Amino acid sequence: MAKVLVVDDHAANRDLLVTLLKHAGHESLEAADGHLALTQVRAARPDLVICDILMPTMDGYEFVRQLRADRDIANTSVIFYSATFLEREARSLAASCGVSQVLMKPSEPEEILRVLEQTLGRSTMSEPLADEPQFDREHMRLLTDKLALKVNELEGANKRLSALTDLNLQLASERDPHELLDKVCRGARDLLGARHAVLAVRDKDGGESPHVNSWGLEPAQADRLRGLSLDAGLLGQVMADGRARRLVNPAGDPAAAGLPAEFPLLRNALVAPIVSLQRVYGWILLIDKLGSEAFADDDERILAIYAAQAGRIYENGSLYRQMKQTAEQLEVEIEERKRVAQDLLVANDSLEQRVTQRTAELRDVIDGLESFNRSVSHDLRGPLGGIAGAARLAQEFVEANQSDRAAHFMRIVADQAIASGQLVEALLALARASDATLARERFDMTTLAGEVVEALRQTRPAERFPVVVDALVEIDADRKLVHQVLVNLIGNALKFAAGSPRPQVRVGMIGTSDEPVFYVRDNGVGFDADQARRLFKPFQRLHGHRFEGTGVGLSIVKRIIDHHGGRVWSESTPGRGAAFYFSLSAAASNS
Repeated sequence: MAKVLVVDDHAANRDLLVTLLKHAGHESLEAADGHLALTQVRAARPDLVICDILMPTMDGYEFVRQLRADRDIANTSVIFYSATFLEREARSLAASCGVSQVLMKPSEPEEILRVLEQTLGRSTMSEPLADEPQFDREHMRLLTDKLALKVNELEGANKRLSALTDLNLQLASERDPHELLDKVCRGARDLLGARHAVLAVRDKDGGESPHVNSWGLEPAQADRLRGLSLDAGLLGQVMADGRARRLVNPAGDPAAAGLPAEFPLLRNALVAPIVSLQRVYGWILLIDKLGSEAFADDDERILAIYAAQAGRIYENGSLYRQMKQTAEQLEVEIEERKRVAQDLLVANDSLEQRVTQRTAELRDVIDGLESFNRSVSHDLRGPLGGIAGAARLAQEFVEANQSDRAAHFMRIVADQAIASGQLVEALLALARASDATLARERFDMTTLAGEVVEALRQTRPAERFPVVVDALVEIDADRKLVHQVLVNLIGNALKFAAGSPRPQVRVGMIGTSDEPVFYVRDNGVGFDADQARRLFKPFQRLHGHRFEGTGVGLSIVKRIIDHHGGRVWSESTPGRGAAFYFSLSAAASNS
């Protein structure tokens, strides 16, 4: 049994070698860099050292030089085990510092054990080191070449990131879903360098015939894609499991990917699902990687992210189109009612008043939709603009070799992307609150409020949780939707009361069991009563950005209460807390 020191700055690499040594019956020691390894060798005197080359603090070459310079430990055997990209230069430099065995990562376990036993089987005599200035020059050149390669890789990654950011900005501003899909198809082909690109999605409303886009194909070839099945072959697998896949197809048969037999030869392919959080709409297929025999892991990751972003934007674009159609229909209804009002003006004054009132209500709806669209555009433009700016600055700092600053701006990119995702999730929740079909059931509001409080408490285990729930009554309503109302109201109350010396939140009830009115009251910052009418409109935040949130929580509450045929309102004084009241329709009462 031999004593072997494993030196590598990556714990996973050390664990692999230690496991292998243990299996072979050897004792193992570990060190994370050359400096620590020297201390270990002087203290433990191992029979052999297996050492990585490129490490922080002290690399493998410098470790061996200092090892050979110490007369007491100069004869210690060393094997280099590294993933360095310059194998020939690495072996030459290793030999010049007295290391005859170099293993390149990854190596088979049998090969590692063979070299280990071979090295242990012969004694190592310290040899004179190579000319020091010449060694230093070779050492510096190897490290510089490695650094240059890493810089080139970072430059390439940043160019891709910049291109991806530009594409996302273009996609976010596109309102027409079909134009959007065309840009997605072309952008993916250009971004990853493919000969052809094909995109196919099902209509959001569930139509049978998919919408198909292609780039790089002859018109006759593109025509053959009409009536394409989304569920055949590899494409069907991607639709089924919602995961990107690659295909290497030396025979070139397009049927291997689920394409028509008349399609051009397909040597390699990459396909990713176009998916939102709730649904897989289709896929985007890239065919034949330009300048390479196959698509790489990075290509797969980038296309998967790009396709997922496109899926969410496609879903949002469809929602926008629906809202626009609704607004146009409302405009038509307004004009129609105006004509009816004019025709009946003389005969029925009361009818004129009703029409005028209805017209004003419809105008308010249209104004609300326009305000909603402007708010969505504004709130999305902020994070997306931040992503673009931070990505450009990160690229500049990478080019200037200021990696710390580049990493700072990359974190900004990630934070802004998360903010965009949260806004999209809030919009989907707002839409679901309006469109949900009520599933009424009888339940106890006291129990439901207690469940909400406990769930919120689990998310904030380290915070004070001053919520009191009074005895409430049973009601008939949609339990899931009323649960969301309580989550939003109690969560808001906790947020705005958190700054009080003794925060208090109470969930209670007024009225009778037949016609109950529930409330959530806090002693937080409150608000001006004159501004209360803005509370339940999307993206209206009375306190600006002093408190976290997307600005749609109370809008969701109002949509749910309206959906039940009820009413919600608020009372408050600045600095003295706020109370939110809501009642449900007669069908939701205890009668």
